[in-house]
Amino acid sequence: KLPGIYLPYLPSKVFLADVGTMRFWSIALWLLQEAAADLSQESLARDDECMGASCAANALQLQGAALSTNWLAEEDPKNNSVGGCADCMMSNSEGIDDAMLGAGPRIWHYAQNCWRPCGSKSGSCPHFCGPGNACCRYRFSGPAECMGIGFWPTLSFHTCVISSVPPPPDASSTADLPNLQPASTEDQSGLAMKDDNSKSRYMPLLRSLALPSSAPMLEFYVYRAMSDSSYPLENVNAANAAGVMWYLHNEVIIFTPRKFGITRIVRFKVQYKAPEPLFKKGMDFGVRYAFDSGKCTGPGDCEADYNKYGYNVGCNLVYQFPTSQFADAKYYGDPTWYSFPGPCYTKSYKEHSEKCVAELPGGACPGEPTGKGDCTYHYEPAGQVTVDEVVGIKDYGGFMRAGGKEYVAGLGYGQTLCRYRPWLCDKGIGIAFWNNKHSTADNKRRVDRLLETFQQKYPDSPVLADVPCDFNEYHFYH
Repeated sequence: KLPGIYLPYLPSKVFLADVGTMRFWSIALWLLQEAAADLSQESLARDDECMGASCAANALQLQGAALSTNWLAEEDPKNNSVGGCADCMMSNSEGIDDAMLGAGPRIWHYAQNCWRPCGSKSGSCPHFCGPGNACCRYRFSGPAECMGIGFWPTLSFHTCVISSVPPPPDASSTADLPNLQPASTEDQSGLAMKDDNSKSRYMPLLRSLALPSSAPMLEFYVYRAMSDSSYPLENVNAANAAGVMWYLHNEVIIFTPRKFGITRIVRFKVQYKAPEPLFKKGMDFGVRYAFDSGKCTGPGDCEADYNKYGYNVGCNLVYQFPTSQFADAKYYGDPTWYSFPGPCYTKSYKEHSEKCVAELPGGACPGEPTGKGDCTYHYEPAGQVTVDEVVGIKDYGGFMRAGGKEYVAGLGYGQTLCRYRPWLCDKGIGIAFWNNKHSTADNKRRVDRLLETFQQKYPDSPVLADVPCDFNEYHFYH
């Protein structure tokens, strides 16, 4: 018997007729008993702002949440829903699984007191509450980011919430980017390449890299998910339409506001001609490298490979080497990522020097590429669309304030169970565009929607088919 807790009377016939109902009430009663038995002074102290009887209620809520998490973890032998990594692109936060508690993969320290960890003040608190989130209290005045909150995990003390106002960009996130310029619908000059490589002192080790290539000229579009800052397509990665939509689906829209402040999808038209040593290996594309603030980080030895093959454009299907861990990308068809080597790729942008840029010029060149080691690709901006235009959100701020989430992995179930009960999870709140991530048909619809949006906005642009990624790992390294 639990003092102060009312359980409605249910006739015995109901229990006999419905075993599921009996199991539900048994579990609920067990959780309440365990929680009530553990209402220690330490538990009550977790809420240092509450007064009176509400302290016990708050502590009971937190204890019950923790216990329910442990019970679900026991049910799932792989513990995928709590800190697991069966699908690392989904929510795998530490401790209480936010998605399981209805918060999505966005709020850290869900329903916990954030007053002291956030410096005993209301406002933005990304280090404790998560990127873009704030520490606020229901019906208390506070800064702008605490106004118009659409969902409150608890009402009795300061807690982490999804801020109604996107936080200002972290200076460190843009410090290493070159020539950042505010983007607009009309002005895309910040995305354009500099048509000048007259200062290049490129001296290839192989004679064939100093001569034009016999490889065919390839022309195709690539896409980048970007914030409102613009920078060229050099020492970065890009994707085809399926690749950029997979990236948005798995890395960006699972956060509210969207991760990295991404607001738009920028398109580039690329002309590419493979250097001769690579083409003789039967490939147009080399390995797809990753770049960190403009520095090539692998796989393997970037400099040795570029010395051997020239500054080739790399590619990979997202579910193949070097990102074979993203096996579920196959549901997006042929999602492809590319790498575009630029000047001084061995150093981050802030460490560039004239000497380094001249000696390691990268593969971008003015005019039509020749296939020489330092003249393999040319690009130009070919339009942009906002993520909202593609998805169909007219007021993203209002969408957030209303508690909307574009995509929540799980919505109450462990990630493994989502693959067997898709009708119960794997969907958004207030929007259906991103529902059913593991549906090939739905993913094709999303990719087609992106292409249609570009076509509607730029009807005079040529329609270019994707160029298949022909990278062969064995032949490249042997």
